[in-house]
Amino acid sequence: MIFSIVFLHEMGHVVAAAGYGLRVQEIELLPFGGVARIEGDIASAPVTETYVAAAGPLTNAFLALLGYLLYRLGIGNRYWLGFFIQWNIMLGAFNLLPAFPLDGGRVLRAFLSLNRGVKRATEDAAALSQALGAAMAVAGAYFWFSSGGQDINCFVVALFLIYAAAKEKGSVMFVFMKFLTRKKEELFREGILLVRQVAALESSRLKDVVKNFVPRKYHLVVVIGKDHLVKGTFTEGEIIDEMVRRGPETPLGLLTLKKK
Repeated sequence: MIFSIVFLHEMGHVVAAAGYGLRVQEIELLPFGGVARIEGDIASAPVTETYVAAAGPLTNAFLALLGYLLYRLGIGNRYWLGFFIQWNIMLGAFNLLPAFPLDGGRVLRAFLSLNRGVKRATEDAAALSQALGAAMAVAGAYFWFSSGGQDINCFVVALFLIYAAAKEKGSVMFVFMKFLTRKKEELFREGILLVRQVAALESSRLKDVVKNFVPRKYHLVVVIGKDHLVKGTFTEGEIIDEMVRRGPETPLGLLTLKKK
C-alpha cells in the first residue's frame, strides 16, 4: 500500500507535467519516496516547475480526503483506511520540506529564481537542503542511540537529503547552461517579455553578469565606465553569445571596444 501511495504521488507529477507538454522518462520508486524524471529544462520555467512539483502533495491531500470520506461513511476496512490516510498525510507533508529532491525544495528553487536567477536559486536551495539534512541527521542520531540502534529511519533519510542536495549543487552549472540556452530563444518563443535592466561596470565578468538573468524577463545590460558614463548597452542574447565565444571570464569592457 505504501508503494501504491508513492506511485500515485508520482503520477500526480506525471499528469501535471503532461498538461504542460512535458514528457516523463521514468518513475523511480524508493523505500521512502519516489522520483519522476522529467525531460527538458523545467528549472527554466519557475511557474511550470511549481505546479508540477505541487501536484504530488496535492494528490496525497486528495487521496487522504477520499480515504477520510470512505472512513466516515463506513465503506471499506477501517484499519487499512486509517493506515491509507496516515501515510498520504505523512508523504505529502514530508515532500513539502524545502529540500532537494523533495517537491518543497523545487518549489523553493522556482520561487527564488524569479529574483535571483536559476544558478543562485539552485545554490541557495541546495544549501538550505544540506542544512536541513544535517539537522535531521543530528535528530536521527539521537533517535538511533535512544532506541538502542533500532530506529535508524530518520538518519537514513537525512543522509539521502544531504547526498541529493550535494548532487544538485554539483550539477548547478549544467542546469545554468541549459537555462542560458533556453534564455537566448525566450523572446522569440514568448513574443513579448518585460524588460529588466542590469547595470554593470566595465570590469565585470560575463559569468557574473549572466547570474542576474531571471526567467520570464528580457535583459538589457548597461555597461558603466569608471567615469560613471554609459559605455554601451547589450541584449542578453549578445551577452550569452559573447560568453560562449570568448569565455565566461571576459570583462564587459572588451565588448564595448568591439562595438566602437
